[in-house]
Amino acid sequence: MKTRLLLLTALSVLLAAPALAGTAWVSSNHIQVIDLDTARVTGRIPLTEFIHDMEFSRDGAHVYVASSKGLRVADADRLEFVQKVDDRPTNGLSLSRDGSRLVAIHKADREAAKAARLGGLPLPASTVAVYSTLGMTVEHTFPVSAAALDAVLSPDGETVYVLVPNEGTVYVHAASGEQREAIELVDVSGSHTAMLSKIALSPDGARMVVPITDAENSWLADVDLGGAREAGQRVLRQELGHAKRIASVSWDEDGSGVYVAAIHSMIKFSELGLPVAWKSFPVNYVDVAPIPGTDETVMVTPTFSEERKSGGVSVVGPDGRVLRSVELPDMSPFVVVVRP
Repeated sequence: MKTRLLLLTALSVLLAAPALAGTAWVSSNHIQVIDLDTARVTGRIPLTEFIHDMEFSRDGAHVYVASSKGLRVADADRLEFVQKVDDRPTNGLSLSRDGSRLVAIHKADREAAKAARLGGLPLPASTVAVYSTLGMTVEHTFPVSAAALDAVLSPDGETVYVLVPNEGTVYVHAASGEQREAIELVDVSGSHTAMLSKIALSPDGARMVVPITDAENSWLADVDLGGAREAGQRVLRQELGHAKRIASVSWDEDGSGVYVAAIHSMIKFSELGLPVAWKSFPVNYVDVAPIPGTDETVMVTPTFSEERKSGGVSVVGPDGRVLRSVELPDMSPFVVVVRP
């Protein structure tokens, strides 16, 4: 079992053999591969379209890439795309625990969406597609709101959680498409406005957190999916203590905590919902991912250097200290995934 170091009133340091951090893929409108042990770029994949999301296959052999121009599969060793799955703008990628299923949100055809905007009509519905990763064949599809931001698969691949931010709601569907329930996270009616970021599902599927920011506060909507809480306590509000826009959230691989990246800061919550580590940063990290088998995380920012307008990647220790970093003068990354 891996060692976890938590910043408490006093720090306890446990000695462990150093682990190899491996590689991370970072993206904006193309992809760069970073060696996390040396903080060096070891490969690139050109694309020239904005990348919304990426997911590694469970064996690390392939990467699923969702972009403004479709869904693709890349070979992680050859650093090249090997399959174009769909041409529609795509986001919201998520894998089942065993890697046999992938879910994605496909936006409506560009011309149909353009015609709706010009005509002052509602945007055409988006489509959730559930794929078998064996050949990337479609198992199920069902329509969702055009505003759907994220879709997440339960560990067993049988449930799909779809976030619709402008409704403040997560819709729960069977993988076949049947809607089972709607979980209201925040009231967005009237003059109240709130910004919701992507879903983070715990590794065991028992909890879901969604970051929410309004004009006065930032918090996590912490949803009990496993029936562990009393009636009326299913959705808890975990305050962050500021109104900074939350950029991303990510669970530890063992479910021991949640990392939250906000403007110029990061905080970690334990499984009990208590902040156990935090750090302010001079740059704005927009995505964070734990590095499997270590107590480190990797973070990306689109503005690592204001003067050069460049992005960058940092490996961060358990106390929030930047251990090593690399500037990417030809890139402004927004998404990071770590190879298993």
